[in-house]
Amino acid sequence: MRNFWYNVIRYIFNIFTYGLLRMKVYGEENVPKQGPFILASNHASNFDPPLLGTAVKHHLIHFMAKEELFHNPVMRWFLHYIQTFPVHRGHIDRMALKESLHILQLGGVLGIFPQGTRVRPGNLGRFHEGMAAIALKSEAVVVPTAIIGSWDLPKKKGPLLIVFGKPIVPDIARMDKQAIQVFNDRVKCAIADLIDQYGGNRDESN
Repeated sequence: MRNFWYNVIRYIFNIFTYGLLRMKVYGEENVPKQGPFILASNHASNFDPPLLGTAVKHHLIHFMAKEELFHNPVMRWFLHYIQTFPVHRGHIDRMALKESLHILQLGGVLGIFPQGTRVRPGNLGRFHEGMAAIALKSEAVVVPTAIIGSWDLPKKKGPLLIVFGKPIVPDIARMDKQAIQVFNDRVKCAIADLIDQYGGNRDESN
């Protein structure tokens, strides 16, 4: 029954994303056929998680979501149902870290927005250390992902694109603050390059 409702939800999202919004997906060959892996994406809209969820056709993505979304009982039920889990922003959330590693240990797919919050197009903003730390600790590859055109949804004014870059393998020889920052920068640069390549804009000063 659970799989049935997952398929129903995915079908509805497919109609919305591919049918109404005419979303296009590039680089699907870069998405590993099996987990574990981390999907790291820029974040500009509340629509980003379902957009990624439908763009990745053969995996269930376990997203981190801000803890405030779980305050509403109906939303909390739905998020748990689609296997999204809460993260407390502003400090190290050890429970979210433990859940992330558990998902990857089981061969799952973890979805993270390293910016931590929505950021207007043209500025990738600061990437928090959590994504890089999880990748280094779990040894899971990271698929850099660019979402282009989601900011003005549902009032769509331009193309809506999801672009998957080549997986980045973490350097597990080191696990210190500098290694985390270096890996963070690698993923951020890869996402920025995808945005530039596929017609997005970003502020080079950030």
